[in-house]
Amino acid sequence: MLVNSRDLSEGHIVKTDVCIIGSGPSGITLARELANSSSHVTLLESGGLFQDPAIQDLSEGKIVGDDFLSLKETRNRQFGGNSNVWSIKLDRSENRHWQMGVRYVPLDDIDFQQRDWVPYSGWPIGREDLLPYYGKAQQLAHSGPFVYEAQAWSDKQVKPIEWAGNNFTTKVYQFGPRQVFCQDYLEELSHSQKVDIYLYATAVELELRPNSQIIKRVQCTNSTGKTYWVEARLFVIATGGIETAKLMLASNQSHPSGIGNENDLVGRFFMDHVLLDIGNLYPASVELFSQLAFYDKRQVNGYSVMGHLALKEEVMAQNQLMNSTVILFPRPNLRQTKAMVAFKALVEQGYLKKPLPQNWPLIAKKFLQVAGGLDHIVTAAYLGKRYDQSPWPGFGRGGWAEQPHTHGRFKRFEVLLQTEQAPDPANRVVLSQDRDALGIPRAELHWRWGQLNIDSARRIQDLFSDVVEKTGLGHFSAARREGQPYLPGPAGMAHHIGTTRMSATPQTGVVNSDCRVHSVPNLYIASSSVFPTGGYANPTLTILALSLRLADHLKQNLG
Repeated sequence: MLVNSRDLSEGHIVKTDVCIIGSGPSGITLARELANSSSHVTLLESGGLFQDPAIQDLSEGKIVGDDFLSLKETRNRQFGGNSNVWSIKLDRSENRHWQMGVRYVPLDDIDFQQRDWVPYSGWPIGREDLLPYYGKAQQLAHSGPFVYEAQAWSDKQVKPIEWAGNNFTTKVYQFGPRQVFCQDYLEELSHSQKVDIYLYATAVELELRPNSQIIKRVQCTNSTGKTYWVEARLFVIATGGIETAKLMLASNQSHPSGIGNENDLVGRFFMDHVLLDIGNLYPASVELFSQLAFYDKRQVNGYSVMGHLALKEEVMAQNQLMNSTVILFPRPNLRQTKAMVAFKALVEQGYLKKPLPQNWPLIAKKFLQVAGGLDHIVTAAYLGKRYDQSPWPGFGRGGWAEQPHTHGRFKRFEVLLQTEQAPDPANRVVLSQDRDALGIPRAELHWRWGQLNIDSARRIQDLFSDVVEKTGLGHFSAARREGQPYLPGPAGMAHHIGTTRMSATPQTGVVNSDCRVHSVPNLYIASSSVFPTGGYANPTLTILALSLRLADHLKQNLG
């Protein structure tokens, strides 16, 4: 059942068995699983069914340190959470509209291990503990089978290249549609007799029972200013790395430092994946664009997949590297690239809609850049119309290898590195002095990339350059500033990892191996905030697997 909490009266009390705070993929997964038990579930969503600018403003926050993506733009408040803004184009429907989705890939064995060269690494569980749930997560996400080895997605025409040496291996990403979470499961849960979805319900404080460490209820509010509560036997926070820490820190009536924060660990060890442009691969032959077709996004047996290069575990250990992946996208020459970037800015970033007098110099500069590469733009427009090809291949859309006779327009590969970030207690979420429209302290993120990560990226550049030359692919030109890889713009991929890390003891983390807060018997956390380390993998598949595992644990407790 859907409930508009703005219609509730002041002081209203909702009573339930399990209260789940957050309706993103994790909260949805838990609600669906628990709906099959004898328990009643209340699912709280800060937003509504559609994005509301006033509600979205609650996600605004301050960033201290290195340049980082906006907290407001990367935390979507509506049912389905960030699944609503997953933007990878999978395929076209019958009405020619794109089906949008997200990348999936599991964590590696090494991601769960304690690594001597990565401070604070190591999970209290192993990959084998999640294996039974990864396969189920694939089904939940409407993705393919739980198979990520390259051989399973190869054929005689399209297969991974044989890279010289033993530093890299080829794996695949899979993709799944976003509407599964933000549409299909909404329809399912809204008709469930065991689940009530409260929209416009912003959780502002977890309240303990008197003289106890047990959560009694969560206080909620919305734009009406009315306060109401949800009482439950068990509580689960499923709001991601930023908001989870913020809610726990703001719940400070009984404990000034916040709920579960006896050891000053809530909010610490924040991580995100960094996407670096590490250089350009200039092919020795135009045939390379056909040879690397495996690394384009394509359909195999009805599923969308894309190849990528992963570091071997022994190479990471020998060279003290962070887990990372190399991704290749074809590009025209630099003159034409500048033109395409300017053209995309004019079209996608709204330059032509801005007031002309003060913006005319910038707009004129963009037009001059476009004119400098008009030959490529015209060709790209023709190929888009004739063969439905993307004018700018990237994460958002593949298909560049489907028409080999058009590869002459490419001159190089842009080489991207998606890398994990080493956990660092100084990278943290704290409460800001600023308050939002509900009177709640905003989140303040302290974040820096860190020298350990920079050094790892530089060594990976060198390894990739070496393998390109040994394989005879061409020439790799590394992108560096003052001899080191650099962040070309705001860092982050909206993968908010850490802040309530999983650990064997309360002195080293916030939750135990069952995702329960060490010091609070009935409070659990379901998100990538519990990850001690993040690997290079997009976290969603592991979030789903952990949520399924947590659901089994909660069913046992409730029983």
